[in-house]
Amino acid sequence: MNLFEKYGGADFWSDFLNAVYIRLTKSEFVHHHFSDKNISHIKEMLLGLLELTLVSNVEIPKSEMKEFHKNLRISGDEFDEWISIYRLTLDEFGLSESDCTHIVSILSSFREIIVYED
Repeated sequence: MNLFEKYGGADFWSDFLNAVYIRLTKSEFVHHHFSDKNISHIKEMLLGLLELTLVSNVEIPKSEMKEFHKNLRISGDEFDEWISIYRLTLDEFGLSESDCTHIVSILSSFREIIVYED
């Protein structure tokens, strides 16, 4: 069974993303990235990306992701905060240690694409 379905499919991951975004919007380090943004749309996109990644291990096009994030000017510290919140929420939602590590590894692989460097 794939990781997306292992924990309950779209309903589980939608609840998970809701919890993540509650934390992100309250974080003093990253909340400014979410003001004036359509959080529901972002969560829908991420739910689709989670499904693609966790069901079929499809590689997300890095050039498109880089283009989308370049104007956001996300710092390394902000990226680390996002990863930390994601990891904390994965733990709280009861994922196994190996599954948490696998998902965080996937997310961390996007660091060079998402983090803005002058």
